[in-house]
Amino acid sequence: MSDSKILMEEIVKIADSKKARDIVVLQVDDKTTLTDYFVIMTGTSTTHLRALADEVEFQMKEKFGIYPHHVEGVSST
Repeated sequence: MSDSKILMEEIVKIADSKKARDIVVLQVDDKTTLTDYFVIMTGTSTTHLRALADEVEFQMKEKFGIYPHHVEGVSST
């Protein structure tokens, strides 16, 4: 199993544990060199979306030592 598949499966588990809705995985490795998978999910509110993003970021740091290069759309307000 590839590293990217392991990461994708872990992100799906995290999203599911935080009650994300409509979790969809798109395998795009044949379409781009940027990534192998997109994990798309729905949150029920702005607060829920922020909690989902924060938890994925936290778990990736804790379990794999992976830090985001850039986080889009996050504000301090």
